Amino acid sequence: MKRVTGFQASFSDPWFLLLLFTALGMGTLAVKQPVRLSLLWTALALLSVVYVSGNKVQMSYTLPNVGRGLLLGLVIAVPLLAFLANPLRTFNETLYATNDVAYLYLQVCFAAAPAEEFFFRGIVQQKKGLWPAVGAYGVALLVLFLPHTPLPIALLVLVAMGLVGLVCGYVAAKHGLAAAIACRLVVALLVQVFPSFFVILRMLFA
Repeated sequence: MKRVTGFQASFSDPWFLLLLFTALGMGTLAVKQPVRLSLLWTALALLSVVYVSGNKVQMSYTLPNVGRGLLLGLVIAVPLLAFLANPLRTFNETLYATNDVAYLYLQVCFAAAPAEEFFFRGIVQQKKGLWPAVGAYGVALLVLFLPHTPLPIALLVLVAMGLVGLVCGYVAAKHGLAAAIACRLVVALLVQVFPSFFVILRMLFA
C-alpha cells in the first residue's frame, strides 16, 4: 500500500514528470527530429493525463477569457508576421526539420501548443508558480531542440519561446489556462505556420 501511495505521489510531482520527459528526450537522440518531436509531445500529453488522474487542473474556461487570449495572441503575432515572414519561415522549417506546411501545422498547433501549455501552465505553474514554470519550459525547449539544432538557433529558440512562455504564463495567471492555450495557438498558427503557407499561396497565384 505504501509503495502504491509513493508511486501516486511521484506522478503528482511536476518535477518528477519533467525528469521523465528529459530522460525520454535524452534517450531518443538518435531518432530523426520530426519523429522525435512527435514522441516527446505525445509523452508530455500522456504525463499530463497521468497527472490529472489524481490531481485537479483549473481550466477557467469562459468565452471572454478565451477571447482575451486570442486577442493577445493576435497582438503578439500580427506584427511579427507582417515584418518577419521570410526569416520566420526559414527559422521554423529549420527548427522542425520540415518544409511540409500540413505537417508543420499539425506539429505546432495540434501537438506542441496544447501539450506544452497544459503541462507547463496548467500543471507546473498551478502547483509551483510562474517563474518555476518558465524555467521548466526553458529546460524542455533545450531537450526538444538543442540536440538536433545549431547552437545559435537553439539559443534563439530559448529566448523567443521563453518570452512566449512568460506571456502565456501571465495570461494563465490573469485569465486562466484556457486563455493561455488560445493565446499560444494563435501565435503558433500565425508565426510558425503562416510564413510557410504564404510561400504556397505565392506559387499558386504567381
